[in-house]
This record gives sequence, structure tokens and C-alpha cells, in this order.
Amino acid sequence: MNITMRPMTLEEVWNFMKKRHWSYHNHLKKFGYRYNSFVPNNPAIHEMFDKENISNQDEQKYKDVMSKLYNAEKLQRLDNMFEKDVKPMFEHVINEILIPLLPSWNSKLPESLEILCTYGEGGSYSIPEKDKAKIIFRMSRFPEDKDKFFGLIFHEFVHILIELPIIKKYNVPQDLKERIVDLICYDFCRKPVQKMFEKSFANAYITPETIKTNLPGTVEKMMADYNKLKQQEKSR
Repeated sequence: MNITMRPMTLEEVWNFMKKRHWSYHNHLKKFGYRYNSFVPNNPAIHEMFDKENISNQDEQKYKDVMSKLYNAEKLQRLDNMFEKDVKPMFEHVINEILIPLLPSWNSKLPESLEILCTYGEGGSYSIPEKDKAKIIFRMSRFPEDKDKFFGLIFHEFVHILIELPIIKKYNVPQDLKERIVDLICYDFCRKPVQKMFEKSFANAYITPETIKTNLPGTVEKMMADYNKLKQQEKSR
């Protein structure tokens, strides 16, 4: 698998921010996410995300702000760390941990992975298209810490591997999806989990053994039990 990293173009940055504005107000907010992890630390951009709906005039105003803020060189701040430290760590884990797990996940490696750097702090992913996968690395406020950098890339890549064969197939909601990935990352790389998802319905199902032997079957059973419980709660 070919792994590369580059800064987003201005147009890519802006399009990503628009999509995050929509997903924040229509999806992510209810799970406890905060918008400041998706954007540069700028009052005008924060104003944009405070508004649930933005007009065409607003959009042009905020795009102009973003065009003045944009600096591709600042989005290359962690390039050396990636090449020297993070990429070798990541390739080792792919070969030693993830590839042996793929048969029990009904998954496969994409042919390429492109890491796109943008503003904010954190990561997200895109579903692979034509065996090409992408991770969005919100790195402008990310610490210069190779272990945290590796942990973020590993977390998002696990999302990519299980999204189609498991998460989409069994219609797993956002909070359970994040907990599944957190447990995989903790069990195999000791990556810290997200506190807001610690008390999860998934905890009784996702174990090191089920991850190694039959993750799709386990998630199918989990979602059947979860949906049954939700139906019972509605009928009370």
C-alpha cells in the first residue's frame, strides 16, 4: 500500500470546512463534539460555525477570511516527523497487526492511502473509492508528538478498514462505531480511548478475542440486541 501525505489546497480546505459545518449541525453536535476541532482558531470562522444556517453572502465572507488565513507551508509543519518516525511505525503495525486481522473482518487493504493536512486538531476519514483511501489530518493545532500522531492515523485507518464490511452493513450509529474503533486501537496499540464513549453498549461485545476471530458476526449480534433494546424502550 502506497502512503503519502500533503497539505490540502485552499479549495479543498474550504470544501472540507463546509462539509464539516453541515455534519456538525446535523449529526455530530448531538454526540458531544465541539466545532473548534474542525477549524482554524479565528473569530470569524467560529462565527460561521455558531450559525446553523449560512447565506450565500455569509459563505463568500467566510471563504474570503479563509483565503487570507491559508498557508500551505504551515500545513507541512509535521512532514519531517511523518517521514522519519510516524510512517515507519504505521507501516510496521499494518504488517504485524492489521494484515493478520483482515480475514476475520472481511476487509482488505486499499491500494493507496493519502493523508491530507488541514486546519484544526484531530482526524477523520473518507470511505475508499476505487481502492484509494483518504485520512483528513487536522494538524494546525496538533502537538508535535509522534506517538499521538501515530495513534490518530491508526485510529482513522481502522475506521477505513471496517466502514464498509461492518459499520455500514450493520447500520452502526456514531457512538458505537467510535467505541468499536477505540477498543481495537486500545487492545492492539494501547491508544487512549475517547472519554465520552467509555460507557458503551459495545463494551460487552467487543473484546480482544472477538476482534481477532469474528468482528462482523459480533457486531451483527450486538446491533440485533441494541435494536431490540431500543424498541423495548420505545414501547414503554
